[in-house]
Amino acid sequence: MEKDRAVPVGGTISAARTVSIVIPCYNEEKNINRTIEGLLELERDSGETFEIIAVNDGSKDGTWGVIEEYSEKYHNVIGVNMMCNFGQSAAYMAGFDISTGDYVVTVSADLETPLENISEVIKYLDEGYDFVNTHRVGRWGAEKAGRQAKSGLANKIITKISGVHMQDRGSGMKGFRRVLIENLRLYGEMHRFIPDYVKVYGAKMTEFEVEFKDREFGESYYKGHKRTIKVLLDLVTLFFMLYFSTKPFKAMPGRLFGFAGALIAGLGGLGAVYLTILKLMGQSIGDRPLLILSVLLIIVGVQSMMTGMIGELGMRTYFESSGRKTYIVRQLAKKGRQD
Repeated sequence: MEKDRAVPVGGTISAARTVSIVIPCYNEEKNINRTIEGLLELERDSGETFEIIAVNDGSKDGTWGVIEEYSEKYHNVIGVNMMCNFGQSAAYMAGFDISTGDYVVTVSADLETPLENISEVIKYLDEGYDFVNTHRVGRWGAEKAGRQAKSGLANKIITKISGVHMQDRGSGMKGFRRVLIENLRLYGEMHRFIPDYVKVYGAKMTEFEVEFKDREFGESYYKGHKRTIKVLLDLVTLFFMLYFSTKPFKAMPGRLFGFAGALIAGLGGLGAVYLTILKLMGQSIGDRPLLILSVLLIIVGVQSMMTGMIGELGMRTYFESSGRKTYIVRQLAKKGRQD
């Protein structure tokens, strides 16, 4: 049975709540035990109720064995063993899908962000924020100046596209309210743009600084030399999603492609009318480039309008088959029944 939750007008959830902690893990055998132990200790000290969800993303070491031991020992530790390495976005989604907490907080298994900052994340969520991000201060040393420059440039481009000002989109510690988790869907490597995607839902966001600590064991596997290229390619998807997801039926494919198609076909039609007049006046039009251009414009215009119609059908099929609504309700106020 789902426990009762009181949600005041200000948006703060009552103290009787559960906080789900999602930890994506890939080859973190020497770190995950320290992470889970730290969370259990934090739970005891803070008085919060934690649901700890450790997701083994196809690790090739003994990560799953460690997670399994803790899940057998502690009732609030849940282990999720993926079939193979699906990637960080998929690991997040696996944790989100089985989480039941009023709040959901993501944590990196490498402990680069100290666990005690979870209390601060929860505090901001209690204040009414829907999404909380952490900014790792001191992450970049002198030897990482090149990576810092690339990261800073990418961050500026993303900010320009989305309008969301966040210093550290890659931070592993983030906090979400349940309403976001129930509607957020991550595909590919969308976890890099979580702050930008939650903007689609009108989320109230904030970010605060945390101390950065180098991992003691292993290395991060959620990175690579091709990451910059992937980020640039993903920016195209980000732009499309942000533009069409907020008000999908305001810029409908039928309108977008229909208007463009009608304009293109109209220009082709004008050229055809002009050539028809010349033909009626006895002039030769067979060798005129305008003839080919007019025919081409008419064909492209008609195809564009048909593409818009197909897009309309696809959009409606998506919303109706997935059960997703074109809106999200933050809170429902309803007058009690009078007998």
